Amino acid sequence: MISCQTPVRQLELITSKAYAFIAKSFPVCTVSDEFYYFPQVVLQGYDWSAWDDFSSAKVAFVADRLLCFEQELLLLSTTDMPFAEQLDASLLHRTLRTLREQLQEVAPQSTQPTFHLIVLAAGLAQALSADEQEAWPDRVAGGTTFLRRAADCLEQVPELFMRLALEMLDDLHYWLKQLQEVGKDVGELPMALRRFQAGMQQTKVIKNYRLSEDLVEKVVAEHIGCGVNVDTAWSIINDELQAMAELLLVEARSLTPRVSRIEAQRQVPVVDAPGDLLTLYLEELSSMEAHCRKQRLIPDNYPCGAALEVAAIPHALTAIRASDAYSASPGFPPRGGTFFVMEREGLHSDAAGRTLEYRMTAAHEAWPGHHLLDTCRWNLDRPLRRPLEFPLFYEGWACLAEELMVRTGYFDGPWDRFLLAKRRAERAARGLVDLGLQSGRMRIDQALEMLVSVGYCPESARAIIPKYLLRPGYQVCYTFGLKQGLELLDRFGHDDVSGFSRTVLMQGEIGFDQLEKHWLKLLSGKN
Repeated sequence: MISCQTPVRQLELITSKAYAFIAKSFPVCTVSDEFYYFPQVVLQGYDWSAWDDFSSAKVAFVADRLLCFEQELLLLSTTDMPFAEQLDASLLHRTLRTLREQLQEVAPQSTQPTFHLIVLAAGLAQALSADEQEAWPDRVAGGTTFLRRAADCLEQVPELFMRLALEMLDDLHYWLKQLQEVGKDVGELPMALRRFQAGMQQTKVIKNYRLSEDLVEKVVAEHIGCGVNVDTAWSIINDELQAMAELLLVEARSLTPRVSRIEAQRQVPVVDAPGDLLTLYLEELSSMEAHCRKQRLIPDNYPCGAALEVAAIPHALTAIRASDAYSASPGFPPRGGTFFVMEREGLHSDAAGRTLEYRMTAAHEAWPGHHLLDTCRWNLDRPLRRPLEFPLFYEGWACLAEELMVRTGYFDGPWDRFLLAKRRAERAARGLVDLGLQSGRMRIDQALEMLVSVGYCPESARAIIPKYLLRPGYQVCYTFGLKQGLELLDRFGHDDVSGFSRTVLMQGEIGFDQLEKHWLKLLSGKN
């Protein structure tokens, strides 16, 4: 019986059971980092024929089991556990509760056809990259059943989401055709996709894409982790936008006198990369890694086998991708991950290469951003923390990574201050668009106007707004996370940026609020 064990042992048993249950219930979502509310759990003896089941009956069953695990955690006598284990228990409880509420209350499986199509694309991509010979045929064989169940999950689909799904279906058909041309047997998947589309289009289409007011408040404060209500979040992010607008004006005048800020953005130097975009990134990433190592931003126990690959974003995911992105390969010991690059920059420029801003993107996604964070997470001594992602911390750290490269002298060129302020202004605008659309403060046309005001071209802004709506609250993570990270950096790392970086990375994604408690414990000298 668990009750006969020590509290620490009870926590280990609850963790093991909960992770195994979630992984068996959602074998695709838990192996992919596309689904940040799911812990990334890798089980031995992976069943490639298994697909995630989001039927109402299965979701209700899963929610009940998650609630049981939560209650077991609450019954633990955490006062008898060391501080680190108390923290682990609270992290696991937050993860289980958030996942349960996402499945039952936010319920993207009921309103977003793209949710199921992303699961499909992720599951197929996992099988393509696997070493096991049976991975691809087994995964393809189960895909038709998955799509049939997925169509039955849809209840009411917002019009914006329906349009995105139709775009993604075109991309998936094209991707499957490409796979067939190189000799991959795709089985009945093309026909299953057409049946899914037919079922999707028979679903009731609605205009409203917003969550309820109470649910938006919960997502922002608890699921994302801001800890404040929407009004306060709006005020803080709006202050950031105004501050960055003023800074950009100052920087623009010093770089390109007598032109507007937007005109200055158009004059950012472009690095040519005709036909060799990935090499451009690889060279910059190599330089960044060397800098991070020289500045000792990386923990001493960083695993040497965690490779960083660079690849173009798969065609199947272009419909729901708004920019470059990093994807970690889950598992212990760490295996690294892939930095996926948009083949065309598109958001602000039609140039053949990349503006100098690509260097900041590389810092955000790789060194010392997401890649370094994820690799260190998967190298933790504490198994409970390895699978956990926390959106506010994940994006906050990546934004803070850009600042670390400033404070250690990597970004010191004449355009760097301008570009970094520009990125902060864009993120603040996106956060306001996210909050504004979900809370009813803003219409689509006003959101479009705001994004254009910070430099997005109208076509790109119009395309990405629906993508932000798919993940309510997520765009708030960047500004809010950076501000929390900067506060900690200024308090605990002002005189030792490198030590700050190493300390943070060795804790995993525990959140900036918990990092503060950890730091105060360190300073007090208590265990």
